[in-house]
Amino acid sequence: MLKILIRKMRETDLDAVCELAMLANPHAVKEKYSKHILGELRENPDLSFVATDNGNVVGYVLAETHNGDAVLEDIAVAKEYQGKNVGKSLLEKELKALKRKGVKIVLAEVHYKCASAIPFYYKHNFRITGFVQDFFGISHDAIILKLVLQ
Repeated sequence: MLKILIRKMRETDLDAVCELAMLANPHAVKEKYSKHILGELRENPDLSFVATDNGNVVGYVLAETHNGDAVLEDIAVAKEYQGKNVGKSLLEKELKALKRKGVKIVLAEVHYKCASAIPFYYKHNFRITGFVQDFFGISHDAIILKLVLQ
């Protein structure tokens, strides 16, 4: 039986989070992306969470806010924990934190190679609002999803 705990991310989680980050960001270079994650954690510590199982990081979520809206930077769950409500728990924790900040609109930018994640977002009331060609770099397009928080 899983005993998943959702807690705030710590800098000591960075190595495990960077391993998971490659699932959500197939275009990223791990060493460079770890600096991005560390920057997001330092800028938005109250919007950075991990899921742990017996102390091991098995998922994470990051978001940032801009002018009252938010961007869900990343959400990733280890393959063996997918389909077990870990992503749902992380997303719910993130959305509650965003609501506390007064956010009304949440955007998710999904790499086209991760399009299989779109049904997950749809289950949580996100809807496709468009795409951006070369968003993550040349030939790395993004599908943009939007959620209006109630």
